[in-house]
Amino acid sequence: MVGSVNADLIAYHGAEASVAGYVTGDRFEMAAGGKSLNAAMSIAAVDPTVTLVARVGSDDLGNFIIGALHKRGVTTEGIIRDERTHTGVGHVRVDRQGEYDTVVVPGANGNFSPLDIDGYVQAHDPPAFVVLNLEVPLPTVKRAATRFRELGSTVVLNLSPVCAEARSLLRLADVVVLNLREACHVLDVPLNTDVLVLLTALREAGAKTPVLTLGGGGVAALHGNEFVQVNVEPTVVVNSVGAGDSFLGTMVAAMANGHPFPLCLRAANEAGRLVCSKPESFLTTADVRQIEDAIGFSLANTSVGQ
Repeated sequence: MVGSVNADLIAYHGAEASVAGYVTGDRFEMAAGGKSLNAAMSIAAVDPTVTLVARVGSDDLGNFIIGALHKRGVTTEGIIRDERTHTGVGHVRVDRQGEYDTVVVPGANGNFSPLDIDGYVQAHDPPAFVVLNLEVPLPTVKRAATRFRELGSTVVLNLSPVCAEARSLLRLADVVVLNLREACHVLDVPLNTDVLVLLTALREAGAKTPVLTLGGGGVAALHGNEFVQVNVEPTVVVNSVGAGDSFLGTMVAAMANGHPFPLCLRAANEAGRLVCSKPESFLTTADVRQIEDAIGFSLANTSVGQ
């Protein structure tokens, strides 16, 4: 896992803003977050061999992040302590429907550089899978995708948060994951565009295996010549902050364990649904057991569902 980590400062609120813009919150939490950390934590709940390559500040928030990762079994030897700035911070507000908005102050994430990728590659064997997102500088994302693919890693790119250059990144990954709104932005098409049309256009634009998350509508993908669509059961949403990251982490963990791609998407769908029903933005081992009960096979056991 290569990318971003934040200390998330989460305020839960239910009232509309007053004329003065003042809202009283119901409760507050500080949590380890950031798209890469959330996905790494969810992978670690299935497979304890995950490594996170990122930057944090040399501050208390950095210590908090490192401690949270150690507790979950994520290897941190790829994390660089940045003396020049603070650990990234996500200022998150969650409403009573579980929907959220975030102000992200990148901090050390903004200093994560292509040289950091080169340094890691020189000192370590390439992993089987590398997972990237756009929450760190684009030159770093491009260097990571290029270098690790050259070394034989399967590169999975979450095209989020979407940006003006996102379309040019589609060819850099083996699997590209994005949501409906992001896909329509990248392709410059209306939001009501047919899902299969979107996936075909993403494939034509360079995405080898495009995966389109549809929220309550589940997920759809083009895998080789196969159109795959998996529905999801409805759930009561408590906090949707880590839904996409947990989806991504579970999909990659299932792929790494050799499951057929449609089953990987089925497991990922269940993970995204489950994490919406809890305050944490990533999965625990107990959550994985619940997911496995729901999907009917072990994520770590490739003999089931082949």
